[in-house]
Order: sequence, then C-alpha cells, then structure tokens
Amino acid sequence: MRLIRPTKQYIEVLTKLEFENIDQKIKDEMAIPSYTHYNPLVRWLMWKRYETILKLSKIKKDMVVFEFGCGIGLFLPTISKIAKKTYAADLYPQYAKKLSQDYNLNVIFVTTINEINDKLDLIISADVLEHIKSLDELLSSWKESLKPGGRLIISGPTENLLYKMGRFIAGFSNKGDYHIHNIEFIKREIIKAGFSLLNERSLPFSFLKLFRVIEFKKT
Repeated sequence: MRLIRPTKQYIEVLTKLEFENIDQKIKDEMAIPSYTHYNPLVRWLMWKRYETILKLSKIKKDMVVFEFGCGIGLFLPTISKIAKKTYAADLYPQYAKKLSQDYNLNVIFVTTINEINDKLDLIISADVLEHIKSLDELLSSWKESLKPGGRLIISGPTENLLYKMGRFIAGFSNKGDYHIHNIEFIKREIIKAGFSLLNERSLPFSFLKLFRVIEFKKT
C-alpha cells in the first residue's frame, strides 16, 4: 500500500486555478504553500504526515472512509484506490473536486457527515482540528457515524518552540490564522468524547516533534 503523490508541478498548476471565495489567505490555510515550497524538506515533511497516516490506517477494500478537511485532495487518490467507498468534506472543496476529476476518482463529496448514510470504518482528519473552536459537537457526530470499533486518525502541530521556529524559517509566520488548539489538547478532547488511544507517532522524528499523528478507536 503506497502513497500516491501528485507532483509539485501538478499542484502548482491546480492551485493557480481561480475559484470564487478562495483568496490567498484561504490557500495558506489549505497548506498549499507547504506543498509547493522551494525547500524540499518542507514538502517532504508534509508528505511524511500522509505516509504515516497511511501506515496507521490499514485501509482495506471493504472499508468506508471519510476524510474530513481534505484540503486540495492530495490524499484522496490513495484512499479511493483502496477503499470500497470514499467520502470527503472541506469548506472549500473546489480544488479537491478538480483533482478528483483529473485522477478519475470515485469520491463522494459531502458538506457534513450527516449526509453520509453509510456507517464508517475510518475517519481521517489531517491538520484540521486545531482550527476548530468547539470540538464537542463534531466529535459526537463522528462517534455516532463510526461503526463499533471504527477508528479515527488525526494529525496536528505540537505548537512547541521547535515548531514555531520551523514555521518562521519556512516563511509561514504571517500566513493564515494561527491555530486555536495544539495536538495535546485535541487528544484529550477526543478521549473525553469516548475514543480510546491506539497509536501515536511524532514527526519528523521521535526526538524532533513538530507534528503528531494519532490513531483512536471508538469505544
């Protein structure tokens, strides 16, 4: 099970398309500058998140998967190639929908999880929850939509000093709205909502913790 990676050139062409209500600030929030960054280490780290999520996800052919906050859709080719059914949602899904057309993906885009009639095996949310002020209602809806034993995989920034330094060095200090939560707060909220912790990974390395990827199970 290998990650399908759209090229930097493809991402640059895709994100030059103009869509209503998507300005540069929104593009910054969608992490577009990170995937097209001149520094290959920044791009490597962004893809490393998805590689780690993919390893933990163990997606199988009989699974129904929902990606919440799919951004420009870079993980959708990998999910939809394996899963039986793939759902996706984003505040600004225009780029992800165009990518899905270009890659001929069978992805069902929804506005909210309440539009999904299937019970879900897996929910993935990469670097999204740190932007959401109140998590209670969202996590409750996720728990309700998952099958018994269904899983949730998230990623997010540590917000530690090294992360803030890295953000500054990469030139992202003034890009987008800053995050409301760090990953440790989000982790506690998810456990409080009735999920049990399965796995944690630190990125880019165990001793250099800029991001965390965490897997939970519905209890």
